[in-house]
Amino acid sequence: MAPGIFGADVAQLRSLSKVMGASGNSLSSLELNINGIVASTAWKGADGERFRSEWSGKMRPMLHKASESLRTQAKSLLAQADEQEQASQGSGGTSQGSGSGAGSGPGTTPFSPVVEANGNTGYQGLNFAASGGGFIADVLLNKMAKANLLVRQPWSLLGAQFGQMPGVGYLKGTQLLNGLSMVGRAAGVLSVIGGVAQFADGYMRGDGYAMADGGITTVLAAGSFVPVVGPFFAGASLAWAGMGLLAKGLGYGSTSEMVVDGAKAVAGAVEDGAKAVADGAKKVWGWLGG
Repeated sequence: MAPGIFGADVAQLRSLSKVMGASGNSLSSLELNINGIVASTAWKGADGERFRSEWSGKMRPMLHKASESLRTQAKSLLAQADEQEQASQGSGGTSQGSGSGAGSGPGTTPFSPVVEANGNTGYQGLNFAASGGGFIADVLLNKMAKANLLVRQPWSLLGAQFGQMPGVGYLKGTQLLNGLSMVGRAAGVLSVIGGVAQFADGYMRGDGYAMADGGITTVLAAGSFVPVVGPFFAGASLAWAGMGLLAKGLGYGSTSEMVVDGAKAVAGAVEDGAKAVADGAKKVWGWLGG
């Protein structure tokens, strides 16, 4: 994009609108599916009540709000595309429109609300906890399957991954672990959506750190759904999320910025150490040559 010109590609805006709308619908279906499993899970006691309270009071509203936000932003993107197209036609058919196509100001884009919600500390903490719970549940379920206590079912984002092995009998905790696994996958879907929105927002604002954060988040979260290598990506995604919480606590605007600053500090320390060694060697050499 040329300096001083604001706007966006109309076809890309409409394509993003379609993806975000479909993602919002998928999240809505996921919310209903998980709610059904949570409601039907036989888990009595204080821990069960606490989990159901966390789901109904925090996790489910979070999923619902995210799905509604995505659908709202999808409509907003379509409106932005229409405005962009009209402005382009009104200015002689140029590919870029006025500043209105890029958001309400130079520092905002149609993705800014999603990025801001994704950057909320409370949301990040819940997403991290959900991802961690799902990761642990997947590890336990896989170990139980390898021990022939459970049978692996056809993979489905909206369904349970494991069922009871015929002849083994009912295994307590399987439904709960499947539910936690699905909550973890829901957190993964939210991470993919948040990462895509962050990358797009950074691209439209020219923020390289935001683009790097969004790209890494998207790749790691999406990789967690890939068979065989999924656990590796899930663990890496969890570590990346933890670094994000640390970066926010240290006052950084992005995880990538913290990593770059850390690398610079290490490089500086190594360079200073090398200089000190070289200076020491020169002094020793001078003393020996006396």
